[in-house]
Formats: sequence, C-alpha cells, structure tokens
Amino acid sequence: MKSFYNTFIKEFPYLHASLRLPDGKAADMDDTIASVRTKSLGEYKPSGEADLSVRGNLNVGTFEKRFKDTFGITCEIHYKSKSGNWTSSKKTMDSRTLNEANDWVKEHEGEKLEGF
Repeated sequence: MKSFYNTFIKEFPYLHASLRLPDGKAADMDDTIASVRTKSLGEYKPSGEADLSVRGNLNVGTFEKRFKDTFGITCEIHYKSKSGNWTSSKKTMDSRTLNEANDWVKEHEGEKLEGF
C-alpha cells in the first residue's frame, strides 16, 4: 500500500487515492494490495490480470471504477485544503482527468501531499 500511495502522490501531489474495505474502514498502510483484496473478495488467486495503469489522462471516475473492478477495493480520490480539511472528489471531479483534478486542487489552494 505504501508503495502505491507514494507512487500515486509522486504523479499527482495534490490528490490522495483513499482505499477502503467493504466495511468502510481504510486499508492498512502496511498491507499489500493483494491482502486488502483478500479482505474485500475472499481468497485471492492471482490471475495476472490484476493490473491497472495510472495515467494522468484517465478520468477520475474511470480510475475509481477501474480500481474497484480490477482489485475489488473501493477507491475515492480526495484532496486536502490549505486549512487541513480533507474533501472527497465525489462526483464533482469524475469527468476531469487525474492531471486536471490535480491542477485544479493546486490552483484552488489545495495542500501538496508528501509521501507516506
């Protein structure tokens, strides 16, 4: 998980991809994607198909849906305001690309995130 988060933040320093288990709890930072997937879907059997490219031209909503479809883990893009409040992108950014969403947060006084 740390590797995923750090890679995501490196590409999109103003966005956070919040990963949640079916019960709504945040995925443990020390877990692997495979172990979180097991908690979400039951027994994990690698098929070689659990791969998702994170490209800046991918729409936020499409990325969240593909993450859920590929890994069985809910992903919601969030950002942090300069005041320290976390905000979910919800449907307001679904049609923006990850690059556009990152730029929008930066332009609107969002807080740049550091690695985990």
